Amino acid sequence: MEFLVVGLNHHTAPLEVREKITLNSEQLPSALTTMAAYGMPGVILSTCNRSEFYALDPQEGSDSSAGWGEGEKNIKEFLVDYFHIRLVDVERYLYLHRGRECVSHLFRVASSLDSMMLGEDQIIGQVREAFDTAVRGETVTGPLYQLFQQALRVGRKVRRESGIGRHAMSVSQACVELAVGDLGDLTGLSAMVLGTGEAGGLAAMGLRSSGVSDITVVNRTHHRAVELAKTLSGHAVPLPEMPDALRESDLVVACTGSPEYILGADLVSNAMASRPDRPMFLIDIAVPRDIDPAAGLVDNVFLHDMDDLDRVSETRRFAAANEARQAEKLIIKETEGFLQWRLAQQALPTVIALRDKAETIRAQELKKTLRKMNPDLSPDDTATLEAMTQAIVKKILHGPTVYLKQHRSPSDLRMAREIFELGSEEC
Repeated sequence: MEFLVVGLNHHTAPLEVREKITLNSEQLPSALTTMAAYGMPGVILSTCNRSEFYALDPQEGSDSSAGWGEGEKNIKEFLVDYFHIRLVDVERYLYLHRGRECVSHLFRVASSLDSMMLGEDQIIGQVREAFDTAVRGETVTGPLYQLFQQALRVGRKVRRESGIGRHAMSVSQACVELAVGDLGDLTGLSAMVLGTGEAGGLAAMGLRSSGVSDITVVNRTHHRAVELAKTLSGHAVPLPEMPDALRESDLVVACTGSPEYILGADLVSNAMASRPDRPMFLIDIAVPRDIDPAAGLVDNVFLHDMDDLDRVSETRRFAAANEARQAEKLIIKETEGFLQWRLAQQALPTVIALRDKAETIRAQELKKTLRKMNPDLSPDDTATLEAMTQAIVKKILHGPTVYLKQHRSPSDLRMAREIFELGSEEC
């Protein structure tokens, strides 16, 4: 078996494709159970900019250029059935990494090197949450468990040693920068924030610190909107009253995580009818989207979504180029170190099995020999024979043991098990 990930992200797929394959925290346990039923227990990492499905490929060394491997085939079947999509519509946007490439990819993800916002610190928490959910669901064990534990350690180490976090910003902070870029000074504007999760809270605080004093918070669960509004000296309105608040808003940030549009084009059009000469700026940082893209066609309405944040992230990426290069070097080193450790772990059961078999044979043959010898053999003589046979076995096993520790590929381990008749235990 080898590590496998199938996924798509902001580098490979547009927003309209990414939102077809996304999961919130409530959906994740069910998706993990279903993926396991397709023969691929593992970990699912689903964020606003990526959906990745990690597992162990049962068909080791499979070559996708010669046709799908078993693991890839199983995961794609799961995606089609679970998300009710056609493979032909999404397959060209998917990436596949096995073995070393999978390890390196996950380490880069956990270190934020693969994030839209280079250096952002939300991703390591998202990796931790994805891993913890899989642990609770008992869909991640053995090598994959070890891989994610190491990825979390590597993510923290890279941020600590490379300094990549010095130039970091979150998606929520980026949306505020986008608003400042479009509107200039935000002082005196009215803003509405849809959603009270981490993204909504960060966006609201960012708007507040940028000079927006009139902030309205809207959430499906009203008491959570009230709690956030209090921290901002803003006010909360129930969801049914949102259309009235929309008419008074110059800037709207949407991040609810709803599976359906919260702001439809008709709702926005109706709001603009009472303020035709006053522009409205909509920033949708939800995946799937909260705002109907058709709302951007309404006169004097300016709509941005997640893909528009790329222009903000590029500036930070350029500023952090040196830190990114240092981080990449650390990733290469950590990837190699983990793979070498894994090989050593894979060789250990075979080495132990070889020694156990040799010791069993030595003890049995010594016992037979002692029965045939003088029954009055002294304890010292018996101990001498014991030590001699142990030394012989140790010397004989030295060469094979060194070889197995140096040649730890699965094929070498299988060959050793066949030669020494150690059984077909998975290496």
